[in-house]
Amino acid sequence: MTSTDGATTQNDRPSRFLYERIAEQIATAIDDGRIRDGERIPSVRATSRKFDCSVSAVLHAYEELERTGRIRAVPRSGYFACRSDSALLPSHRPAEYPLTRTAVRPVSMIGRIVEVSNDRTIAPLGAGIPNEEYLPVRLLSRMLSRVTADRPAHFGSYTDEAGNRELRRRISSRLALRGVHLDADDLLITNGCIGAVSIAVQVATDPGDAIAIEEPVFLGIIQLLAELKREVVPIATSPSEGMNLDQLESVLKAGRVSAVIMTAAHQNPTGSVMPVAARRRAVELCSRFAVPLIEDDVYGETSFDHSTVFPLKSFDTAGIVLYCSSVSKMVGPGMRVGWLAAGTHHERARNMNTATQLGTSPILQDALAQALSASSFDRSITRLRSSIAQNARDLRAHLIASIPGMVGISNPRGGYYFWVELEPPVDSLALFERALAAGVGIVPGPAFCSTGRFRNYIRLSFGSPITHDVRAAVDTLARLCRS
Repeated sequence: MTSTDGATTQNDRPSRFLYERIAEQIATAIDDGRIRDGERIPSVRATSRKFDCSVSAVLHAYEELERTGRIRAVPRSGYFACRSDSALLPSHRPAEYPLTRTAVRPVSMIGRIVEVSNDRTIAPLGAGIPNEEYLPVRLLSRMLSRVTADRPAHFGSYTDEAGNRELRRRISSRLALRGVHLDADDLLITNGCIGAVSIAVQVATDPGDAIAIEEPVFLGIIQLLAELKREVVPIATSPSEGMNLDQLESVLKAGRVSAVIMTAAHQNPTGSVMPVAARRRAVELCSRFAVPLIEDDVYGETSFDHSTVFPLKSFDTAGIVLYCSSVSKMVGPGMRVGWLAAGTHHERARNMNTATQLGTSPILQDALAQALSASSFDRSITRLRSSIAQNARDLRAHLIASIPGMVGISNPRGGYYFWVELEPPVDSLALFERALAAGVGIVPGPAFCSTGRFRNYIRLSFGSPITHDVRAAVDTLARLCRS
């Protein structure tokens, strides 16, 4: 069985459920070559007769095979086997990391990468933005209309320096469902998640300090730390396990860093979810060495299977975790509403938030507070997760079938991204330019580090429906890789 955290319990077995046995048999046949790459596999009805089971059980098995990249669906044609070597995760090479502090050097094109993500004329293979049709736009529009009509005083005032109290209360209630028990007064409303991370970095460290970061890491973190004059100690991060905690412990013991920045749930760009034991260990390590742990949890509620992933903050008993998140991936990045629970740094963070941001829009905060209280809000989140999960299955299957020289592709359980490793001759910085000229947006691997690594990696997004145009963009990308 599966816990609310999405972890597998001791009683779970790979063959417990019939759909798992079906998926396992077909996967084994594909992996050992009995079913060849590109060969059509039996239809759903044929498989249901073979196993004497319901069609729904077979569909569940085929969904699992699609999710792991073993098969792909072709409309009106059926299901086809995919080569198993491309179903692997990108390689993980922790031995390459010297664990020394270094200056932060964002790639020079990072501004253009951000611009491309907002350009609607470019095929959105790189942008981590949820498609508008997945967002609760009507609900928010209704709440905004109500707020502007009922409370015109909002136009002539600033919000409370900590943020709208009802909004903080609503956020606190949602966090309690994920094991984080905070009062509304423990939260500060910020300008998105990156605004929360910025405040956390500034109150937990000083200019010139070094911060342990994941590598690869969200490109906005690279930009932010460069602007704030912090140095970094990059730590190897696996697409399946998250940050290498043995390396982190070594760095903490040596006293090389003043803080740690980490994403435990659906990390950007790898999609990794840290195992529960690893989350506990990460918090314990930072507590033992009295080093603040800044958690970026912006993807925390995007699990494809609707399971609950407990954040690092849920294991924090000493106030060592500075918890940062926002509604950008659930409601829309245009809201620019995030929050920070700064633990022992709360008072200084509150002063910093007031001095640098004066709060976000009281109108948007009030409307969001009312939206969070609506019964339809959680239904919209459920629809979003299901839609993104389907996009991930569709895009993954098309990528495996289309892109030559793909060494590996990550297998996310939530979030919005695939982390793709290409054959080393491919230079993703050059590929970015060529793809852009062809009307396709991707994000090159070096944008996610400060060390020049990942030249043969790219990040691809499944935040929008996998339409004919998106498939054509993948085909264009495949042609560019071949050439």
